[in-house]
Amino acid sequence: MKMSCLKTHKILFLLVLSFISINFQCNKNLNCRETVYSFESGIKAYPDQDSINIGDTLWLEVNQTVNLKDLQTNETVNYSNASNFGTALSFAQLMSVDSTNDKVASKFRYVLIYGNEIQREDKIKYREYNFYELNGYYRFKLGLIPNEKGIFKLFISNSNNVLRTNDNCTKANFQIDFIDTDQHFYLNKVSFPDVNLSGKNGVYLFKVK
Repeated sequence: MKMSCLKTHKILFLLVLSFISINFQCNKNLNCRETVYSFESGIKAYPDQDSINIGDTLWLEVNQTVNLKDLQTNETVNYSNASNFGTALSFAQLMSVDSTNDKVASKFRYVLIYGNEIQREDKIKYREYNFYELNGYYRFKLGLIPNEKGIFKLFISNSNNVLRTNDNCTKANFQIDFIDTDQHFYLNKVSFPDVNLSGKNGVYLFKVK
């Protein structure tokens, strides 16, 4: 009987200890209040012309300081050490009015200078990259070398739910748009004659001769 009581008390003690441990962890998590920032980031495309030849290189480049202005509060935030800040590229080839082909990512060769490629199964449509942090800047530089002629529409995605290393309480959403770049919106008329593109939209059009 004494042995049975000792075992029972031991089991109860372990259960209570386990409950205290779980409760402590939960309370510790409650102290972690989620913070969400909203930032803008620019990407540049060059050379600054609407047409390139097969085998030429179209460069995409990001050179973004880690000190960013939060769009909600207007405060400057040092958002360094981001673990998943990047963008996904997708393409459409404009064939004729209301006719496009969005499975053309393989019609380009890719030369990555700064950044890390994220492997995807749908590479026929997308290429995805994380930016590289260097000397207080997020860097990305990618060369696109076309293998075929055509008129192409390039889409740059925003970067949402960006986390920092060892910081799960803070995340940021980045709106990524082209800066210092002629986006050649008029080429969109090839397939969408009634659509007038303008403003910030993460779209770049170019012709391959």
